[in-house]
Amino acid sequence: MIYNAYGTRQVEDATRRYNEVAENAPTYADSAVTRAARGQADYYAKQYADAVGKGYKSVYADDISVLANRYNNNKFNWNPEGSSEFQTQKDYYRREGEKAQENAQGAYSANTGGYSNSFAQSAGQRAYGQYMDALAEKIPALRSTALKNWNEQQDQTLNQISMLKGFDDSAYQRFRDKVSDNYDFMTYYENKYSTSKGLDMSAFQQELANWQARLSAAQSNLSDIRSLAESQYEHSTVSADTRASLDQQAAQNNAYYNYLYSRIK
Repeated sequence: MIYNAYGTRQVEDATRRYNEVAENAPTYADSAVTRAARGQADYYAKQYADAVGKGYKSVYADDISVLANRYNNNKFNWNPEGSSEFQTQKDYYRREGEKAQENAQGAYSANTGGYSNSFAQSAGQRAYGQYMDALAEKIPALRSTALKNWNEQQDQTLNQISMLKGFDDSAYQRFRDKVSDNYDFMTYYENKYSTSKGLDMSAFQQELANWQARLSAAQSNLSDIRSLAESQYEHSTVSADTRASLDQQAAQNNAYYNYLYSRIK
């Protein structure tokens, strides 16, 4: 009868356990939280880079430029002959003056038997001149009205520029806010990624250390079992004390391995 503190089966079991540990070395992989943070950081980084690269494009700049040119180039230069209002007044007073001239000449001619004379012509000229004088008196009022209209046009142009400038400022501020938000989100998710990556690496390092400890324990166990198996003798040649010693070593080895493996599993 063969006495075995450890036999072939125990050696094979220990070898199998060692191979199982050795073949299942841990590999690092980012966690779902880390991957999500990386994706968000990359997304906002692209949004930020695109916005900064393109810059602010005003949709009001062309209209503001047109109005500014209109304001700067619109000089007040009123001329009675170029005024439609003056021409209307001029036509009116000319007609009325001509009528007054004809009436005055007719009245003087009637007093001289229907013949025209220098007195009649002079009277007609005076009547016509009075209307021309009245027309001339209209010029300051017409110029004042034209100046008032010009000032109102300039004010209206300035108001339009101011309104569009306000729209443009608001749009630019929204652009700046968006750029700032993208930068803040990018920074937030970069920090979140870095923190989560660090936790993942720490967890992996712990997992790797545990695996290395399990591998070392399995290797030590296999070595001890092989050593004890090789030191076995035939039952007939092993004393009771030797068997007891071998059995004690085997029990201690099994107990230590099971304890150690349970603590690092």
